[in-house]
Amino acid sequence: MISHRQLVEEVASRARLDDTEAADAAVHLVLAALSSRLDAPCREHLRQAVPAHERGALTYGGEAADDSAMRLDELLADVARPVDATLEQALFLARTVVCRLTAEDTALEAELQGALPDEFGMLFAEPDPLPERSSRAT
Repeated sequence: MISHRQLVEEVASRARLDDTEAADAAVHLVLAALSSRLDAPCREHLRQAVPAHERGALTYGGEAADDSAMRLDELLADVARPVDATLEQALFLARTVVCRLTAEDTALEAELQGALPDEFGMLFAEPDPLPERSSRAT
C-alpha cells in the first residue's frame, strides 16, 4: 500500500502543485468523488487500499450515486468545483490518484473498473506528464 506521504508527494510532483497541502486536498477530493459512485463492498475495498489518513475522505454507508452522477464529467466537476480547477486539471488529478492507488493492487483496479461505467476507464491510464507548470487553482 502506498503511504499518505508518498501519494501526496507524487500528486504534487506530477501535477506540479506548489505545495503538498494542495496535493493533499486534491487527493481528498478525488477519493470523495470516486467513493460516492461505488457500492458499499467496492467502497470498503477502496477504503482498505488507501492510506489511513485518506480514509476520512471516503463516503460511509449508503448506496452508490444515482445514474445521473455515474458520468465521468460529473465526477470531474465534483473534483474541479471546490478548487476552481478546469475539467482537464481534474482529469489529470483523478488519473494520477487512481493510478497511484492501483499500481500495486490489480484486484482493486479490476474491482473499480467493474463497478464503474466504461467511460471511467480512462482514469486507469497513467496521465501524460504536464507540458508546463500547472495552474495554482488546486
